[in-house]
Amino acid sequence: MRSLRCGATQEKMDTTHNHSRTIMGLIRLKNAKSWRPQGFRPLYVSALGFIAAFGLRYALAPFVEDSLSMLFFAINCIIISYLFGYLYALGLLGISIPTAMFFFRKPYYTMDGLNDKDIFLILVYTTIVATAALIIEWLQRERYAAVLQQRVSETRYRLLIESDQARRAEYSKQFEASAAGEQG
Repeated sequence: MRSLRCGATQEKMDTTHNHSRTIMGLIRLKNAKSWRPQGFRPLYVSALGFIAAFGLRYALAPFVEDSLSMLFFAINCIIISYLFGYLYALGLLGISIPTAMFFFRKPYYTMDGLNDKDIFLILVYTTIVATAALIIEWLQRERYAAVLQQRVSETRYRLLIESDQARRAEYSKQFEASAAGEQG
C-alpha cells in the first residue's frame, strides 16, 4: 500500500515538474524579447547612425572603391543590432542597400538596374549583416535570461534566509515557553 502511495506521489511530482517546465519555457520566451529598449529612442539612434554612415562613406568616397559601397552601412547595422535588436538592423539594411547602390556605385546617382556584381554584393552584405544580427540577438536574449535567473535565484535565497530566521525565532520562543512552563 505504501509503495502504491509513493508511486502516485512520484507521478504527481513528475506531472507538476513537467507542467512547471512548460510554463517556465513560455515565460522565458516572452521575457527574452524584453532586453530591447522600447519607445522612439531606437528609431532616433538608427537614423543618426544611418546619417553618420552615409556621411562617412560620402567623405571617404574618393579613397574607398565601389566594392565597399555598403561597408559603413553594414557596420552601422551591426551596431544597431547590438543596441536595439535584429528588427531595427534588418530594417536599416533595407534602407541602406538602395542608398548605397544609388550614391556609391557607378554610374552614380542613377538606378539603371543591377548587374551581377551588384547582386553579389547585396547578397554578401545581407548575409553578413543578417547572420551577425541573429547571432547578436540570440546572445542578448541568453544574457538577459541569465540576468533574470540570477535575480530570481537571489530573491529565492533571501526568502529562504528570512524563512529560516523566522523559523529559528519561532523555535527559540517555543523552547523558552516550554522551559518556563517546566520551571513554573
